Amino acid sequence: MNKREEIKILGEKIRIDIENMPKKILDIDLIEDKNSDFTFFQIDEDENNETLKALKQSYVTSNYKDETILNLQQELKSHTNVLPKEIKLESFNKYNNALDLAQRSYITTAIRLVDEALQLNPKDEDILNLRGLLKLLKCDFAKAFESFYTAQCYGNNELSRKYVDKLSSKDFKIFLERYNHSIRFINEEMNEESIEIFDSLILEDPELIEPYVILILLYEKMGKTKEKEELLQRLRFVDADNHLFDKNHDPIKEEKLSVAVVKEEKKQIEKLKEHRNKLSKKKNMAYIFIGLLIVIIGTTTIYSKQRMDKLNEELDKKQEVISKKEEELDKKQEEISKKEEELDKTTNELDDAKQKVEDAKLINQGEEALFMKGTSFKNVGDYENAIKYFKLVIDNGKTSKLKSSAIYQLGLCYEVLNKHEEAISYYKKYVQTYNNSYDYFDDSYYRIGMIYYEDGQLQNSKDTFYSLRYEDPNSSYNNTEKVKNILKE
Repeated sequence: MNKREEIKILGEKIRIDIENMPKKILDIDLIEDKNSDFTFFQIDEDENNETLKALKQSYVTSNYKDETILNLQQELKSHTNVLPKEIKLESFNKYNNALDLAQRSYITTAIRLVDEALQLNPKDEDILNLRGLLKLLKCDFAKAFESFYTAQCYGNNELSRKYVDKLSSKDFKIFLERYNHSIRFINEEMNEESIEIFDSLILEDPELIEPYVILILLYEKMGKTKEKEELLQRLRFVDADNHLFDKNHDPIKEEKLSVAVVKEEKKQIEKLKEHRNKLSKKKNMAYIFIGLLIVIIGTTTIYSKQRMDKLNEELDKKQEVISKKEEELDKKQEEISKKEEELDKTTNELDDAKQKVEDAKLINQGEEALFMKGTSFKNVGDYENAIKYFKLVIDNGKTSKLKSSAIYQLGLCYEVLNKHEEAISYYKKYVQTYNNSYDYFDDSYYRIGMIYYEDGQLQNSKDTFYSLRYEDPNSSYNNTEKVKNILKE
């Protein structure tokens, strides 16, 4: 078996299996009343595939599989054993429409229809299998496995068994490791490395949809219009109604925050500014008046000292008026400055209060909402706010998965900000708190080693990579040329 066959997850055969899916009978008189009172998840002791047997045994203890069991158990309690024929007929119609669309490569709409069919008829093996095939094309591996496994629990049919075996295989593990690393590279701004992996995935499995979507968005972000347009044309052949073809689609949506303003105080300040403008006009008129007087005096033949003294008195009075107006204007200016300071202070307090309310809402919504908020800020380059929300996840989180991810994301944020000591402290916290079964265990070791190396601390870098070999000997980082070259220095 060559390397490409080992990695390939049967994209072309998924299409063939879709073509071979059976159509449903739409004659209500021919629909059978089938009682489906199954006992769930009994392990077959004669199972030959030890990996699959172990997977089944662990299925009831892992998070998303636990949820599947609970959902199915709830459905058994809430549904009657016999589904009404009218509901079955409606589900069959949606299934047939989804199958027709899928065979013509309208995968996005087909998924929506098959999901609706599954809600009406959650125990139908054909609906579950078609959903699994479509989700697999979309690279939604968790839901694909869920559908195939549930179909196998209901009927243990050949198609679902084939894909459960495939998704449990070492070949798929190799594929998934590459897929996940390409996603991480994007999050760490290693775009060229991610493009290289996704290009190879498309070459090996051209029927899978999500690599096209991610690459198109990545090319758009990098301003590579030509590459983006070429991929869009190729995407039409595998998912003709993908959301990227929506005219109103905006792939880069940034959150816009509105700032409230204190309206009454703003009106007062506007009035003060208007009054100041009036005073300025009066001051200018006074100067114009003085100028006219001087012109008149210069053009007349008044030589008497008494008349001159009177004119000087008038000038002095006008000057006195002007001085008073200037003093009033200065006082108004001071008042305006104070009001502006008060407005700035009020606006800041309002922003702080609003932020606290938003933070409280996010905390009440749970750690996942906090984590997504931090991720949103990180994606737009606002690392300070991202750090704030990832710390809230650590302080308020309850699940080790999100808390561990938040610790790793904090390390990345501080690293981008060139705060290497803080970055290393969070990466070390990750590897000291969690083991190599967690997602970012080897990534944290790698980042520590690279920071030390970039800072000129060669021995610390080597010690870190030797620790990585000891703690996680199967990590893909151990075999990278970069790490090997550092250890040789």
